[in-house]
Amino acid sequence: MNTLNRTIVLNALIKHETLTMNDFAKESNLGASPGGKHLQLLVDEQVQSGHIQILNGVSPCTYSITDEGIKEGARLAKA
Repeated sequence: MNTLNRTIVLNALIKHETLTMNDFAKESNLGASPGGKHLQLLVDEQVQSGHIQILNGVSPCTYSITDEGIKEGARLAKA
């Protein structure tokens, strides 16, 4: 089982383009088991960095990958 990290979060959004927090929390979408507030912390970090955006006017809160997030995902995949 993989340890949840920012690369896994970015890859999930690159694959699906948009996800709600409930969708994120599904192990099948992450390939890792999210624990407690760790997932929210990672998502919030990616929002602050500009790699993920929160879609306006959508309920429940939905996250989408940005161009910067796609580039960062590619960079991390090479590392």
